[in-house]
Amino acid sequence: MHELLLFGQVHSSRHDQVLQILAGVAAMQPRVVLEKHLIFKPTRSPETRAQVGGNQGIQGAQIKALKAQMQGDLFYLQLVGDIAVSTEVLSHDVDSVMGDTDAQTAMNNRDVPRPSLEDPRSNFNPPIEGEKWTLQFRDLPEVAGRRPVTSRLMADIKIASGDPIRFMFALDYTYVTAYGLQGHHLTYQNILILLYRPLRLPETIDPLAQSQSPLDLTSPKPLDPSGTWILQASIRVQDGSKPEIMTKGMNELKAFKDMMKGVVEMEVGDRLALDTRMR
Repeated sequence: MHELLLFGQVHSSRHDQVLQILAGVAAMQPRVVLEKHLIFKPTRSPETRAQVGGNQGIQGAQIKALKAQMQGDLFYLQLVGDIAVSTEVLSHDVDSVMGDTDAQTAMNNRDVPRPSLEDPRSNFNPPIEGEKWTLQFRDLPEVAGRRPVTSRLMADIKIASGDPIRFMFALDYTYVTAYGLQGHHLTYQNILILLYRPLRLPETIDPLAQSQSPLDLTSPKPLDPSGTWILQASIRVQDGSKPEIMTKGMNELKAFKDMMKGVVEMEVGDRLALDTRMR
């Protein structure tokens, strides 16, 4: 699958304003996004790894397709967990933008396990099997200039069951680090809109402990000290070999870019900053 993208930067002081504008453009309430990203690197070349597949809720065909996309290179992979937090913390996160009623709606719309309300101080720390995890691959983007947008191969493989940490170890991948992601998600036509900021997580060498630790939003620590938010607009194309479909996707992103002029300047991403290859 191909992914077409444009990026913009939003100063923290304009976050609420831009989110309200995006809600008007998309004609929908923003949905809260809270994720934990665990980064893994391969320990040896793909040719020498053991053949693993068909367990942990992942089909062997999906892993085979993923390896084909990698084309023998060494790439970092991410386990992305959809994290649920207490109603109190989640409502506080969206009240400033949408109000109490809409905040509750956002909570109701989240397709995640509900936290216990018996202890409002809890950040909801379920076992790893109780959370939704996705194995995420992002290829090195194409050389800038060939297209007016960032273009790259990508794959998201849902993990239906089992222990994803052990699965990564079975693939001969080792844990590197982790970060959190806080933001809001909207859709406009075929465009996926994500306004987010990466968060710093406590350092640990134990990926299992990192995956099960709560995501504290009472005092978030952005990776960027300035607190700048990232606006990402993307379109996913199932078959990138069809020029007419790719052109349609690029035209939709260009139209969105023109519509956002004066609000947020949307640009092509830095290819090297998006490089996921291991060096």
